[in-house]
Amino acid sequence: MLNITIIILVSLILISQNILLLNEETLVLVCFITFIWLSYNKLSQNIKMSLNNQSDNIKNSIENSFDQLIFSLNKELKNQNEFENLMCNFKKVKFHFINLNTITATKFPEFSLNYYQDVYKRKLAFTQKLEKQTSKLLALLIAKKLAKIVALKKFYIQSFQFPILKCTQKISLREFFNFV
Repeated sequence: MLNITIIILVSLILISQNILLLNEETLVLVCFITFIWLSYNKLSQNIKMSLNNQSDNIKNSIENSFDQLIFSLNKELKNQNEFENLMCNFKKVKFHFINLNTITATKFPEFSLNYYQDVYKRKLAFTQKLEKQTSKLLALLIAKKLAKIVALKKFYIQSFQFPILKCTQKISLREFFNFV
């Protein structure tokens, strides 16, 4: 900056010529200016470094807060997109549910009819099997009863000599031969 020797020489010349008065106020002013100048020269680097550190800290803090703000905004945007997707998915689920209910409602009478037809067919098949078995059973019972009746008739004919029974036996034999 300014050379201190030049300043001192100029000051001395001004004082010697009585252009500059040397009193208490002037001395205080010179001391103050010297103090400021020395402080500036000695402390300027430290102050500059401190201010640079503070500005770097402030800059880093602002960048971090901007990064956090961007991160939170991106997260909020992602959440909103997911919420919109969720709403869209619910609308799709609603649409599919309505379609399913519509199809079910239209197909239900046909399904129930087919179901009841299958049940009725199975019951009919069971009833037919039951009828066949019942008819076979009845035929066997009738055959056994007839065999007993024939045996009893034969016994009565051989044991008792009723002319009516002999006549019936002869008629039965004649019918049998005609049949064969």
